[in-house]
Amino acid sequence: MPGSWFYDLIYRFGAPWELGVRTQLRALVEDGRLSARPGDTAVDLGCGTGAMTVYLAQHGWTTTGIDFSPVATRKAAERARTAGVDITFVNGDLTAASIDGAEGPFDLLLDWGTLDDLRGEQRQRMAALMTRLAAPGARCFLYCFYAPRDELPRISFSGPSRLSPAIEPGELERLFGAHWDIEHLTEFDDGRQEAVFLLTRTSAP
Repeated sequence: MPGSWFYDLIYRFGAPWELGVRTQLRALVEDGRLSARPGDTAVDLGCGTGAMTVYLAQHGWTTTGIDFSPVATRKAAERARTAGVDITFVNGDLTAASIDGAEGPFDLLLDWGTLDDLRGEQRQRMAALMTRLAAPGARCFLYCFYAPRDELPRISFSGPSRLSPAIEPGELERLFGAHWDIEHLTEFDDGRQEAVFLLTRTSAP
């Protein structure tokens, strides 16, 4: 994984993946499948400049955003102030055993394209951190590039490749299956090799 300086540089000029609140998250919140009860907490893992972090706070969650990039979290804090919501933003490494200021437990975890940006053991460490952060019964909304490695191009500048692989079928079950139920919500049908999952925490780590 590149250092925080790399992401700082991208966030200074505008990260291409910063596309606002995603329609899949809006749909789950608006139809009530993801709804905050009084006191419920949420954490946005790899929050970037905070569009979805702010959205969750506006819909009732006491919200924390974590990102590797100080530039991203500064922009996210400015977004939260403009929106008039109180959010805790923390700089942290999602492959660490714990993150100061974001100890949890959380009732909702959000990962839009962070886990699949990691490789090998880093994915295992982030998955373990997610399980530690989750309260009993917590849910996790997870988007990722999703495809078998041998179906990917060797190089791609607009999606996953063999050099930058997607989550493979069966990988989430290996990473989370011992402690989470995994529901495959959406698989895109336009060749983008993306998927959305909703995980529910079922047991203690």
